[in-house]
Amino acid sequence: MTTLHHEVRIQAGIDAVWNAVSDLEAVRHYNPMVASVRLVSAERTGVGAARRCELKPKGQVEERVWKWVPPRAIGLEVAASDWPIVFMRWETTLDPERESTLVRQRMEYRLRFGPVGAVLDALVMRRKLDSAIRDVFANLKRYVEDRRSAESRAEALNPASSTMTKAHS
Repeated sequence: MTTLHHEVRIQAGIDAVWNAVSDLEAVRHYNPMVASVRLVSAERTGVGAARRCELKPKGQVEERVWKWVPPRAIGLEVAASDWPIVFMRWETTLDPERESTLVRQRMEYRLRFGPVGAVLDALVMRRKLDSAIRDVFANLKRYVEDRRSAESRAEALNPASSTMTKAHS
């Protein structure tokens, strides 16, 4: 089994980051491999919620939530995929740090094809997946921070409106 670790510090509070990672359909905004996404479970949130992602340039993956600890951790696993994997699951944790949130992910996976799969992983898959996840984390950072900046600009332009919205929340 292969294990990958990634982390990124996002200049936003934990709630803003949780809102992005816990919205199962938002992945299309920060994962460049996802062409489209739709929920395939009755649950929109929590353990058992599931999504199907259509991938670029082709393929699909169905992912299911196995861990849900708002606003600290979410875990997903691949339930069905075109990929040559036997098993893949990851846990993403959020830790608040003053004005930012540290996002960490631990992913475990195993490829099909026994010893041939292990060689394929060592030669190609691990590097490609590691690079793809680094891109996803960079895009998640940009997505959350850009949304935070846009909200701050909107509040600066119309402070009465944002005060009323917060009062009614």
